[in-house]
Amino acid sequence: MSFAAAGCNDSSNEGAPSSDSGSKKIVIGLDETFPPFGFRDTDGEIKGVDIDLAKEVMKRLGYAVEFKPINWSEKYKELDSGQIDIIWNGLDLKEDRKNYVLFSKPYMGSGQIVFVRHTGEHSRITSRNKLAGLKIGVQEGSTAEEIINADNDLKFTIKELKLYATYAEAFDALRQRQLDVVVCDETYGKYYLFKNHLDKEIDALNIFVGNRGQTAIGFRKGDTALRDEVQATLDSMIADGTAKRISESWFGTDMIITEQ
Repeated sequence: MSFAAAGCNDSSNEGAPSSDSGSKKIVIGLDETFPPFGFRDTDGEIKGVDIDLAKEVMKRLGYAVEFKPINWSEKYKELDSGQIDIIWNGLDLKEDRKNYVLFSKPYMGSGQIVFVRHTGEHSRITSRNKLAGLKIGVQEGSTAEEIINADNDLKFTIKELKLYATYAEAFDALRQRQLDVVVCDETYGKYYLFKNHLDKEIDALNIFVGNRGQTAIGFRKGDTALRDEVQATLDSMIADGTAKRISESWFGTDMIITEQ
């Protein structure tokens, strides 16, 4: 855990509780280009659903907090060296990562899901198998493209897989009826639609293409004291509805896992 003077004017510290010199400061590492979890807005301020969750946790614990952009490929080294105390940035909970990170309980689920127009015409899409014969759009180079191309049972039964430079273009093509379906990461898709007021035009179906993952907070191996107090505080935020309200402000819906 870092110990530094709080109250500096860096925008990454916005929302930190005021405290005297020498008070505890937690440094949270993140990829600053990863909406909706953590990213810089047009004013250069770091924002995101994980930023809001972390600020509230640290406020309740009485810690100052610094959000430190890091080289994501070096995240474990940053953690082990003490440059950061926590990785909190849409971090997927994976078995192999447990060799390097002490995880919290998962607090959000995610995966590649199906998005359709809000017209009822695709109400027959009740499972992944019902995608046969449909035009599907994805962002080029995305996880969705990789999953579909690796799944021959899906790849060779759909009508067409169309690639777009961005998901914004894919969703626009869906609205223009150039596609039947968009397959996109659940968290990013719901965030994008809510942010752009498209959630009344496009529906997110609870149909996963590939496995569903889970998001958790990462701590240094052996740093159980910090993990446990952050976990207890996040649990209380889930219980009192604060986490739900934060989620709804970013996604328009509650994405928080409430049952473990």
